[in-house]
Amino acid sequence: MDFSIFIPTIEIGPPYVGPMAGLRRYSYSLVQSLANQGINIYIATTTKLSSDDELLNRESIHFYYLPEQISARGAYSTLTHFNARNHRSFSRQAFDVYSELKSEVDISLIHATEVAAYYFAKAKKKKQINIPLVVSVHGAVTTGNLKSRVWVKRPYSRLLRKLVKHCDKIITTSFSLLDKIKRFSKNLKEKVIIMPHSLNCKIFSLIPKLEDIENFRDKYDLDQSNSIILIQGPYINRKSQHGVVKYFPEILKRNSKITFLVVGDGPLLSKIKEDVVNLEIEDSVIITGYIEDSELLLAYHISDILLYPAEEGSFGTPLIEAMASGTPVIAVDKPPMNEMIPPKCDWLYPAKDGIALVDKVLEIIKNKEKSQEVAFKSQKHALKNFDSPVVGKNLVKSYTKIIKESR
Repeated sequence: MDFSIFIPTIEIGPPYVGPMAGLRRYSYSLVQSLANQGINIYIATTTKLSSDDELLNRESIHFYYLPEQISARGAYSTLTHFNARNHRSFSRQAFDVYSELKSEVDISLIHATEVAAYYFAKAKKKKQINIPLVVSVHGAVTTGNLKSRVWVKRPYSRLLRKLVKHCDKIITTSFSLLDKIKRFSKNLKEKVIIMPHSLNCKIFSLIPKLEDIENFRDKYDLDQSNSIILIQGPYINRKSQHGVVKYFPEILKRNSKITFLVVGDGPLLSKIKEDVVNLEIEDSVIITGYIEDSELLLAYHISDILLYPAEEGSFGTPLIEAMASGTPVIAVDKPPMNEMIPPKCDWLYPAKDGIALVDKVLEIIKNKEKSQEVAFKSQKHALKNFDSPVVGKNLVKSYTKIIKESR
């Protein structure tokens, strides 16, 4: 198994903030999962990873940097991030990189993320490309927006609709997203491969040093005697974290030894802060703002529950992070959340059912020993299904099959 692939992706890697955070995370995890699979990877992107990033030290991974079209660094502007002109411009420049590269490298497959595939699909239609074109539809930008009333998102969705017709395969992360993709065009179902988002689950499964945990507690003034409920950003409408703050007082009324740890950033964080003040629960809520991945690991390991109230999405990475860390999860009983959590984990609650949410939180905290037994099983589930080497191996199997079928 020694072949080369080309990956055009407009953004990749941390920081995971802004509307493109999901795409940045997906692209990074895609490359990370393929890093040890014996293939050569050529990446065109606008993002320069930090100098100490481990991917930069891999001989099999090659980056080609293009002028920055958009930047997710701290920005949440829909106008900026879904401007179809930016994505078309990037796709054209990435296609130019590929055109020059193919004279030097025998590339066997192109795997583009979403609209980065646009010019490649046009070339495929004109039969200017004779190798397979695979497109990842991650879904953060399409969830709920296939017929978006936000005018700037419509051109982006139209580009997706056009390009998926001319690709060989579509990779998506969940069955719920498959249902949305089928609305793009007829007869797409046979093109779709369900491949979950990968994560370095082993890193999350490692128990941190006691000193690091104590330092983290001291930094954010976390009472060691309290149970901790973790809520993670980005804080945007689709994630629904702001909608569950109103249930915090009822939880605290029934168990005052609870601290809500709110980590991450986003435009609705100010709304959460305002609600916390209005509900007079400031003493029980710690808001950290954006934290680095090293601190996020610690946050999972000291928490008793991850509360994930999103009612829609393409893939819930925090659910995998929590399960890999051995932390119980409370999530809405809707796809894709109920696709990701093992069936025997009684951690789901009906959408918009605040009473069920409160009861579920208190039940897990009351029965900590039983909850940890279930969490241990969910950790094994995460390592078995979502760990980077596992997903990478499955991806390469799919690539190999696609390449053989194209000959």
